[in-house]
Amino acid sequence: MIPLKLTIRGLYSYKEEQTIDFEKLTAAGMFGIFGAVGSGKSSILEAILLALYGSTERLSDRGEKNSMVNLQSNHLLISFEFRAGKNNSQHFLARYSVKRNAKNFDEIKPAEHTFYIKEEGEITPIQQNAEAIIGMKKEHFKQTVIIPQGKFREFIDLTPGPRAEMMKELFGLERFDLSAKTGSLLKTVKTN
Repeated sequence: MIPLKLTIRGLYSYKEEQTIDFEKLTAAGMFGIFGAVGSGKSSILEAILLALYGSTERLSDRGEKNSMVNLQSNHLLISFEFRAGKNNSQHFLARYSVKRNAKNFDEIKPAEHTFYIKEEGEITPIQQNAEAIIGMKKEHFKQTVIIPQGKFREFIDLTPGPRAEMMKELFGLERFDLSAKTGSLLKTVKTN
């Protein structure tokens, strides 16, 4: 997956619409997100998770969506454009939208979470989810692409077994796992 553009409006401290053009940032090959505590670095990463998977580490799927909508906003909208698929040749758009109930400030309506494919200037809705498009489960995405604040040590400390399983699943390495075949061959050789 290659990020192209992220637009955020109404998320945490991002009241006004802000757009991050990753194509300009990645033109040099690598970039970092730096800033003071509370400046919105983690919110950028959470916006990507919301756009792709519909939930974040902070929300922990508990339905605390009212805490993420800016207090001066009635609508949260995240649009994330990225390339994925074979050789990252396809252009996708993930949108996550949440609105407050106009009659009850504390009530957040159910989120609209949609994916689109962009081809020749046309945007077409698709039924695939992030896992199908990117080929990565949310948990693996968080561990390898976005390491949440304070979780880097946990990532580093993964034991070899769980790390190997994660890498096998992420990169489709199970096709190279020959232990079952070599085990049966070894058994045949020992019995002869």
